[in-house]
Formats: sequence, C-alpha cells, structure tokens
Amino acid sequence: MKRKEIYRCNVCGKVIEVLNPGAPETICCGEPMKLMEEQTAEWKGEKHVPKITIDGNKVTVDVGISMGTPHPMTEEHWIMWIELICKNDCYKRKFLNPGDDPKATFVVADTTGLSAREYCNIHYLWAGSE
Repeated sequence: MKRKEIYRCNVCGKVIEVLNPGAPETICCGEPMKLMEEQTAEWKGEKHVPKITIDGNKVTVDVGISMGTPHPMTEEHWIMWIELICKNDCYKRKFLNPGDDPKATFVVADTTGLSAREYCNIHYLWAGSE
C-alpha cells in the first residue's frame, strides 16, 4: 500500500485514499478493498482523461470540455472529484456534484511537472499530464 493510492469497496462502493500507509491491506464490508488503477487511454467514445491547460499560474483541469465532448454530469454518471498533482508533494482537489461543469481551476506557484487525476462514479480513476 502506497501514499495517494485510491481503493474502492466492491460491496458498498466506499472510496478511500491512502494518506499514511501502514496496514498491508484495507478491509471494508468484510472484504479487501480493490486498488483503483489509473486509466490513461480513452475508450468507448467516453472522455475521461483529464486535460491540463496552463495560463500563467492558473491551471485548469477539464474532463472532455476542451475536446468538445464534456463528460456527463448527471445524477447517474458524473465526475466526483478532480485532483491536480504538483511538484514537492502539492496536491489540490475539487469535489464536484451532478450538474457542475467537469472542470476545476487551481492556482499554483510552479506549473512544471503537473499531472491530474479524476474519479468517475462509474468508470473510476483516470490520469493525465501536461
């Protein structure tokens, strides 16, 4: 188990992030939680890979908007959160709700070496970089 890994319970759907690795495995509903692997390739016409746009020290991460097909943001299918990962252990996250635009804007001191992750309630964890 490593810091910043995302796990999901296959029984109840709970999602956790490891902040301080310690136990060899995490149990929920009597079963080991499943490690969510970061997906990076689009499939089935769905837009999931987060795209980073930099304007000065303002960084916008969007899911499909800049590619012309925004990710759905309905009660049934939406992006739960978008995270920007910067140098020196800097992490910024915005939680989203159905009806929101699938994007988040952050201000950072250093825009080099950025990457992003997003979590879809149906298709799980996706990653992208600049």
